[in-house]
Amino acid sequence: MKILIINWRSLRDPAAGGAELVTYEHARRWISKYQAQVIWLSPKYNNAIDRETISGINFRYIGIPLGLNFSRLIFSYPIYFILVFWNYLTKYKNEVDVVVEGIHGIPLLTSLYVKKTLIVYLQEVAGEIWNKMFPFPINIIGQKLEKSFINMYRHHIFVVGSNSAKLDLINVGIMCKQIFIVNHGVSLPPLSRVPKKSQKFSLIFLNRLVKMKGAERAIRVFSLIEKKYPDSELLMVGKSGNDYLTNLKTLVAGLGLAGKVSFLGFVDEPTKIRLLKNSHLLINLSYKEGWGLVNIEANTQGTPVVAFDVEGNRDSIKTGINGYLIRDGDINEMARTIIKLRGNVSLRKTSLSFSRNFSWEIQSDRFYRIIQKTVGEFN
Repeated sequence: MKILIINWRSLRDPAAGGAELVTYEHARRWISKYQAQVIWLSPKYNNAIDRETISGINFRYIGIPLGLNFSRLIFSYPIYFILVFWNYLTKYKNEVDVVVEGIHGIPLLTSLYVKKTLIVYLQEVAGEIWNKMFPFPINIIGQKLEKSFINMYRHHIFVVGSNSAKLDLINVGIMCKQIFIVNHGVSLPPLSRVPKKSQKFSLIFLNRLVKMKGAERAIRVFSLIEKKYPDSELLMVGKSGNDYLTNLKTLVAGLGLAGKVSFLGFVDEPTKIRLLKNSHLLINLSYKEGWGLVNIEANTQGTPVVAFDVEGNRDSIKTGINGYLIRDGDINEMARTIIKLRGNVSLRKTSLSFSRNFSWEIQSDRFYRIIQKTVGEFN
């Protein structure tokens, strides 16, 4: 099987996130177990690198780096859109069995020209996130265009990571029979037992530091907790644009939290594991998640999650088992819940046990069977 993945981020792009990671986890298993040939087409993340191979996946880079700046994206994205179209027609049209387009916010409209089998891999419908990320009228235009663009794929198969994402697609007009749920797995091996936690009351925010992920909300929640436990700390872990990071640091200073909130940026895997292992709780204040992979990653280290009850989080968190869901936006209730759970060892144990239910091997097999069935029906 020859598979072409088309995505607007590569695995090593500075702006890559959970969507790219889960695609990678599936693809590398298709190669190792089924001897599939996988090409991943995406924009350059480094002008000096045109191609590389990671875990057997042949990454091919075209265009120019998209960057994190919105004005840069407006300029660079159309270039990539045109180059994808040209490269598919000239290099891949007759060479691959199936195209998997990863949609995460901005579609590439491959449905207009891919006549072979096309599968849409979608983490979430942005929907109201446009209102959080962009000003008027861009937010309204974005919502309208997203719905229209998704419906251009209505005759193709969709693979999503959660029931919330499936319901989102149904709400914008995709038929239920076209949508298949393939849950995410977890790459971090669960610990054998709950580890000893930090002496300080340590909270961790592990996500991209952008508005839609609730970075500002995390700081405001922590400001309430710090009043009760002055020895507490908040670790902000994740990539961020310089301008937004400056805004977050200004907020920290204004709330009198200097020295209590640490911005660690992107960290490597061993460091991430160590931070999750030491933390008492992970807080997830995102306005929306595709599934909430980070929640289960925290659970593998015996760390429960307190999160707002939004799409994605409600798919990956079972209240009282691996964490708690709080009514979206209720910062005071979240702070009270976090304080109550400060010494809850029992929840740490059930969180660790819960994390053992998620296997990449099982889910990647399911995804590959969907590909095989779709290709078989097309032929």
